Amino acid sequence: MMREILDIIVENTRRRGSPVPIPERAATGWADGLNIPFGGDTVIYTGLLYQMIPYLNSFVSLLERVEGRGFSPLVLKTGKVFGKLFNLTGIIRVSKEEQMKQLEIVRNIAKLLMKAGISFGYLYGEEMYSGALLHDLGLERDFEKHAVKVYRTLKERGVKKIITIDPHTTNVMRSVYPKYMEFDLEVQSYLELLPEVRGSVKEDVVIHDSCIYARLENVIEQPRSLLSSAGFRIIEPKRSRDMTFCCGGPVESLFPSLSGKIARLRADELRKYGEKVVVMCPICLASLSRAGLKVEDISSCLARSLEGKDF
Repeated sequence: MMREILDIIVENTRRRGSPVPIPERAATGWADGLNIPFGGDTVIYTGLLYQMIPYLNSFVSLLERVEGRGFSPLVLKTGKVFGKLFNLTGIIRVSKEEQMKQLEIVRNIAKLLMKAGISFGYLYGEEMYSGALLHDLGLERDFEKHAVKVYRTLKERGVKKIITIDPHTTNVMRSVYPKYMEFDLEVQSYLELLPEVRGSVKEDVVIHDSCIYARLENVIEQPRSLLSSAGFRIIEPKRSRDMTFCCGGPVESLFPSLSGKIARLRADELRKYGEKVVVMCPICLASLSRAGLKVEDISSCLARSLEGKDF
């Protein structure tokens, strides 16, 4: 079954710019009414990951249903063929509510940057997925082709600096792209750019560090500083910071049942420390939510702390 899944991921990324196809409105609708200019020296680069989560959840659910059954390779081979002929968004169904939840997260991030006085543009429909999953799965030739395509689009639009919004996009563009090409663009996560958020929330939150941010990009203190300045009291689990524990997400596309087991282990661990867990990664958000944990993205926490303050 693994080969068939890899083929679907590669085919979708090659033809539609993301491993799981999503409609353009579902990708760019978060920017409605924000009057963000097209392109420019500095752009926010969503990498489509938050927007992709409802479709990824649906795809994982499909894989769970066919995993371990004798006909699963045939089903997935058929999916690959259909992916060449049709837009699979007509097959992978998601609710409007789930779409809007993810778009609101991206919108909050943009509004936090704007409130901090940080100017940026956006590529709208020209933005593509970073290709992180291709790299993670060892599909190096396909990853390199896609990465070069992303880079060329950015250069053609005159982009010099990228503001990323998730750990996977941050890591792959800042630390991995330069290994495959001459990459001369500055990359920073929004968590590294935002100043302190003067909020007034008085809540306890259990923090779950992203493996990618903490271990590969040294983004550890920034989210804590932001949460503290917004009024949150941070509860540190035993396995946190660069010793954080995986959410199970990285293997969900190939081994959904194993992914679920890892997510439930982490969810059970975090639940011992408090009722509300804050994450800073869309994959962690999806995996731990599927495991039944009450999870909130850090951007939602920061935005909520500013309610009523011209936000």
